[in-house]
Amino acid sequence: MRKNVNIGRQLGHIEVPDGLLVGVKEVEDFPDHKLVVISTGSQGEPLSALRRMAHGDHPQVKLRRGDTVIFSATPIPGNERAVNETIDRIYQLDADVITARDAPIHASGHGYAEEIKLMLNLTNPRYVFPFHGDHKRLRLHGQLAEAVGIHPGDVFRGENGLPLEIDARTARFAKKEQAGMIFVDGVDVGDIEDVALRDRRMLSADGIFIVVATVSEQDGRSVVPPELIFRGVPFLDEADGLIGDIREAVEDSLDRSAAEHIREIAMLQDHLHDDIARFVYDRLKRRPLVLPVVVEV
Repeated sequence: MRKNVNIGRQLGHIEVPDGLLVGVKEVEDFPDHKLVVISTGSQGEPLSALRRMAHGDHPQVKLRRGDTVIFSATPIPGNERAVNETIDRIYQLDADVITARDAPIHASGHGYAEEIKLMLNLTNPRYVFPFHGDHKRLRLHGQLAEAVGIHPGDVFRGENGLPLEIDARTARFAKKEQAGMIFVDGVDVGDIEDVALRDRRMLSADGIFIVVATVSEQDGRSVVPPELIFRGVPFLDEADGLIGDIREAVEDSLDRSAAEHIREIAMLQDHLHDDIARFVYDRLKRRPLVLPVVVEV
């Protein structure tokens, strides 16, 4: 913000009398009704000054009853939630908020259609590559270029991952490259399998149950009480007797498998997983990750 204001003053677009601008560390030296704070954060950016003021953790500026915050911007598509949350937190501090819906306070930083057409006519480009905004704006930008005489074949409407190659003779789209979200997992960078992401989501939402069962090699029946290990399972303490009931469910599952003469460890673990997952869902209405471990003795 300071850099942009200084550039505006140097170019003559902003005229501020000497002594009118004060540093942020001096704001407490002036009465509130004689002070205007120009701040970043109109898009609800997490680390912006206004967002920190709204959450009460800005080191110099504290919002309070009687203050008025003016949002001289409209939310960028996708930022609405962050902006609305910031506005709501400001109201929670008993300050007032004025947005572009309340008063004509927003001047767009983007060129209007006729201004873009004027720039196209002044520069007379050989190619036009609309690249800012969503697909709607890319299409409208391309149509503006065609409206001033640019051949449709010389207007490149690209997309993420589609390179535009330019040389001395021509421009063209090249082979599509991988683009988008890249997962960084510790020191590894690259794609993570869908099953790993699914398991991590389940762990974060409903936790994990590890069931260790010891069965007889002769008949497949349980020989010692099953061991249960659980982490991050919500509301488990509120379910009276659930741990004991799960142990009984493990025993019942092993007994059914033994009665069906199932001896393969993999099949025992599959049956145990399905039975315990169903039992826990019926009791908690949650689906924790269930990892059965069958030990044969």
